[in-house]
Amino acid sequence: MQNIIPISGTMPIMANEKTTGVSGAQNANVPFADILQDSIRNLQETQAVSQKDAYDLAMGRSDDLHTIAIHSAQATAALEMTVQVATRAVNAYKEILQMQV
Repeated sequence: MQNIIPISGTMPIMANEKTTGVSGAQNANVPFADILQDSIRNLQETQAVSQKDAYDLAMGRSDDLHTIAIHSAQATAALEMTVQVATRAVNAYKEILQMQV
């Protein structure tokens, strides 16, 4: 039987201290599920702000188009990133399932 050596010492591409609440080396100990949940929570918050801005604009309560456009772009980028991460995670899982042991 072959020995399988676990991958260790890998650092995230971008340490996001604000979302995970931990920094640098401690971030390697955070489960992927927690990071994904934080990202989804961030996506939901960003979309809620964007929807509120759009509603306020439609009701005539806001005339700050610059901020509304920025929040809309942030919501779009967060959605695209979340879809890409989910797609890549599923593809990686499928590849692992297809590996021969």
